[in-house]
Amino acid sequence: MKKGLKLITLAMCMAITNTACGRSTSDVENTLDEKEQLLIWSYYETEAQANGLDKLTASFNKSQDKYQVSWEYVPMTEFDKKISRAYTEQELPDVVIIDNPDMKKFIQLDMFEDISEYASTLNLDTDYYEASVDTIKYNDKYYGVPFNSNNVCLIYRSDLLKAAGVTSPKTWDELSETAKLLSKDGSYGFLMSAMDSEQGSFQLLSWVMAASDSDTQLTREAISESYDYLAGLIKDGCMPADCLNYSQTDIARRFIEGDIAMMENGPWVFPMLDEAGISYGLSPMPMNKRNAVILGGENLGIIKGKNVEGSIEFIKYCMEQGGTERFCSDANLLPSRIKSANKIIVDNPKLEIISQQMNYAIPRTGIDGYSRISKQLPKSFADVVTGELTPDEAAGKTLN
Repeated sequence: MKKGLKLITLAMCMAITNTACGRSTSDVENTLDEKEQLLIWSYYETEAQANGLDKLTASFNKSQDKYQVSWEYVPMTEFDKKISRAYTEQELPDVVIIDNPDMKKFIQLDMFEDISEYASTLNLDTDYYEASVDTIKYNDKYYGVPFNSNNVCLIYRSDLLKAAGVTSPKTWDELSETAKLLSKDGSYGFLMSAMDSEQGSFQLLSWVMAASDSDTQLTREAISESYDYLAGLIKDGCMPADCLNYSQTDIARRFIEGDIAMMENGPWVFPMLDEAGISYGLSPMPMNKRNAVILGGENLGIIKGKNVEGSIEFIKYCMEQGGTERFCSDANLLPSRIKSANKIIVDNPKLEIISQQMNYAIPRTGIDGYSRISKQLPKSFADVVTGELTPDEAAGKTLN
């Protein structure tokens, strides 16, 4: 009798256990199905950036039960076109991680949600880099939040400069002299990106603004002087003409290979350099009339008419629960919140030079006519390199 009771009890327990297990699996599936889906577009292409964004989205998904966020890669060269095309076809994501100079033109097209009510809780105007905040404001309203901030610096091969008995150059004249010393036997003293894209415009513009007295006006004289200087480096054999074809990632690869002594680049390539195990140093961009760098970095923007509530929750996670700081630490980027940036610099002192240059970083959104001029900058510089135009003629073409 006892044996029979035990068997009945065991059978009941197994039935209960199996039922519970079945319900648990179903609950998990239902939970995933019931979660509201959020989609992010980003052009992040380095391994550190992609891995960092993977971790950020995964941690957000684990932090709550209502939303499931995923991200999709869109090449930077196609980003603007894809947003415009998707807008027409109603296939937009919920959130974009967008290059900060592109933000205002899409705001003016009424594509981003006004999130001023939430943004007012973040003390953006006091706690964040001023130049970065400028890129998400329009008519005193906020249409996004700064995600990270950056600029370019001079990165040099410590071993090559040491062997040549020189230190990192501080001015344009010093850069020319140092590059000549380091250019020999198929190697070049300097390399930058001047490709026909926003990356090329971004890199060229730091030179133009260093030759200018204004943060908002591009003058023919400043453009001509910078074109003449950079084309001179190519003519003297200090920089390969291939700079017209190289992205910022491409020039980092050349730098790692060892035939480039110095390059203009930003913190997004530091992980590549560290992984390669090379010895490198950092210094500010060489000055001409003044020190100047162009503000880089990305903003988070919510597409108008999409899942605004869920997107705000994702942004809150980034801005208030350490999501941005963890991502920037993983991706080797500088948060736009000054306190967070200072915290990351303690663990990653290489970012200090980027932070210091933020004191005079110039936002492209504040430059008159930049959206039009940026498309012409690398094209006109290429005309100088190929000898089709003089620097002055190319400068005139850039502005007209």
